[in-house]
Amino acid sequence: MKPKIVLIGPGRLGQAATNLLAEAGYPIAAVISRDPNRAVTAARFVGNREAGTTDLSRAREGNIVLLALPDDVLAEAALRLRQNDWLQPGAVLVHFSGLHPAALLNRGAAPPVLALSLHPLQTFADAVAGLHNLPGSPFSVEGEDALIPLGETLVEAMGGLPFRLRSEQKPLYHAAACVASNYLITLAATAGQLMAACGFAEEEALHLLIPLLKGTGRNLITLGPKEALTGPIARGDVKTVASHLDAMANLPEELRDIYRVMGKATVRLALKKGTLGEQQAEAILDLLKD
Repeated sequence: MKPKIVLIGPGRLGQAATNLLAEAGYPIAAVISRDPNRAVTAARFVGNREAGTTDLSRAREGNIVLLALPDDVLAEAALRLRQNDWLQPGAVLVHFSGLHPAALLNRGAAPPVLALSLHPLQTFADAVAGLHNLPGSPFSVEGEDALIPLGETLVEAMGGLPFRLRSEQKPLYHAAACVASNYLITLAATAGQLMAACGFAEEEALHLLIPLLKGTGRNLITLGPKEALTGPIARGDVKTVASHLDAMANLPEELRDIYRVMGKATVRLALKKGTLGEQQAEAILDLLKD
């Protein structure tokens, strides 16, 4: 018999992860939310409508308790569970933060519990998208050495690809994830603003850029960053970069700042690729100075 799962915090990630565990044969004992309607809706989503509740003490029904909560409230929620003896002996408390170590769950004056951290390198627009995106995604697994095999088993049950991470590595790891996901969205939005400055409506401007974004993503996946890099900096077109900057002269300074910062990083990548000469690189970097 597989261990029973309790979910606390049925947001997008929590619902997707719990649904996949249920499909893998893990019984869902309780789905706990402060909002009763949300608890029932989430319980139905994970396949056990009767599991929905607002009663936090029902965490004691689980052998594995998933804390799918915002980073800032994880320690407080775990402390409350520990202080009130709402975790059964031997239960494992799991959080999904990419930033915080598993040890966060044992902060504060209360008996310690078994703690584990699992973090999917994936984005969650909604719970349904999470169901499609989680399988095949890498998951960091961090915590006490004795719990790592359990974490890997849970990740594999969700269709994920586990890899081990040390607690001191998590802030840098999380920064990398934010750049890859969040900043990519911001970069696309910035490109949309530049395109809109040509006279297009913002929605139309971004729509025009979507095929380019898709093609670039495919090249990145297939070829890797160096070989996928194209464009004026990769070719050493100094005059083109100068024309870009001139065209942005009357646009908000933050747009020019983003162009300059990304341009400098692109120079370094183009040098690694070998398509940009040192003199051209120096000339472009001179143009990109603040």
